[in-house]
Amino acid sequence: MNFEFLDKQTKQAAGEMGGVLSVGYLNLSTGESYYYNESHIFPAASIVKVPILLEYFHRIDEGRLSADEIMELRTKDKVGGAGVLTELHPGLPLTILDLAILMIVISDNTASNMLLDKLGMDEINAFMKSLGLKDTVIGRKFMIDPNAKFSKNFTSVADMVHLLKLLYEGKVLTEKSTAEAMEILGRQQYNEKIPLHLPDKLKIAHKTGEITGVRHDCGIILHETTPYVFCILTEELPDVVQADRIIAKLSLDFYNESTGV
Repeated sequence: MNFEFLDKQTKQAAGEMGGVLSVGYLNLSTGESYYYNESHIFPAASIVKVPILLEYFHRIDEGRLSADEIMELRTKDKVGGAGVLTELHPGLPLTILDLAILMIVISDNTASNMLLDKLGMDEINAFMKSLGLKDTVIGRKFMIDPNAKFSKNFTSVADMVHLLKLLYEGKVLTEKSTAEAMEILGRQQYNEKIPLHLPDKLKIAHKTGEITGVRHDCGIILHETTPYVFCILTEELPDVVQADRIIAKLSLDFYNESTGV
């Protein structure tokens, strides 16, 4: 791979975006990697829903949780932002698996908060630390003053690349749960960043995150011969629409170099 070219494109993207940019790339076949500003700690936004998903499956694997367990939607659970549950009636029965799917596929904040209530922030944080994540912290629910200075949901490119590598290699969950987690991540409906310019048939297991001035996307690009992890985190962006376009273009650059297109 031409990492000199990719470094040039990354730095150009950072200049065009404004704000702060971090990039991480890891070829899952060869181990080749590229990082830019990877240790910067960002507001996690919805990227931190990936650790919640993995804790859910971890509990399933340990036999401490049933995917069929029912939780009822309560008025006090409802929050704004992404998702559909806030529009639905209190008393709606939902399985724990329903909540996990909604949390990832449409980034439903209400579903995410219900899962946080069930799983517990402390246990999720402890699980992430046990996997070697140093910068990832869940300290509050979603849409509870998400742009406040005291916000305590954080992550880094270094952490997310490491976590997705472990997931892909089957070092986090059982084989069955790994496949299910990857399949759910592959159904995410927000595809205007990493996947935008990539081939339509390419499978991509990823998660985006957005709050004011922040646009993230981290995922596993499941190319037949050259699977790789690619992660972009940003903050303090002056124009988030432009940032989405730049992220999509940079994703294509890494795809082309990685696969030899």
